[in-house]
Amino acid sequence: MAVVIAALVGFYLANTAWDTTGGVPRANNLLPYQVLMRDRPAAEQRMFRELQEGLLEAERINVSGGNWPDPAALVADGIPPFASDPTAKGSSYIWSILKRGTYVNYRGTPTAAGAPAWLLLIQEPTPEAPPDPSPEDEEHHRISSTVMLHVSIWVHAGGASVGNALSLIRAPQAEGWTQVRANPLTPSFTPMAPTPPAGPAKP
Repeated sequence: MAVVIAALVGFYLANTAWDTTGGVPRANNLLPYQVLMRDRPAAEQRMFRELQEGLLEAERINVSGGNWPDPAALVADGIPPFASDPTAKGSSYIWSILKRGTYVNYRGTPTAAGAPAWLLLIQEPTPEAPPDPSPEDEEHHRISSTVMLHVSIWVHAGGASVGNALSLIRAPQAEGWTQVRANPLTPSFTPMAPTPPAGPAKP
């Protein structure tokens, strides 16, 4: 029993991050291909925030016009990061869009060596799918009463050499991309408290 308890404690500590302010372990629940935005370099944090803003604008245009806007249209509207900021340091990006079926890729290829590539992945529901009951969060964006989008932001250190820009990416983690999240994952369920053993039957 002592060995089992020690193993469980070791597993728990190996999968938690220590809060340096209070010394209390905090589970981050991240998968191996996920990182938190706050742990990335400043330039990547800025790109992540701009992609969040750009996604909301693209969703708004999609709802009003029925189509996902081309990067050129987003540039014309001055929407970052598609419209580059001349005051920003670091690489500029060439943005492209690729849509097949229910998947949409907005892909940013850096013009400078050493800069990472970026991917905004959007998955629409299939026409025959029932309404998605998931709560809205950074990966679930509801754009109508019946349409819930699954969205995610990815980075790849390979930069301009990453794959073929004309190849649709459906499972970025299988191609070496890293998902950047603003917040740790929320557990999908809450463990129930163990049921206390029944006492001796009363006469």
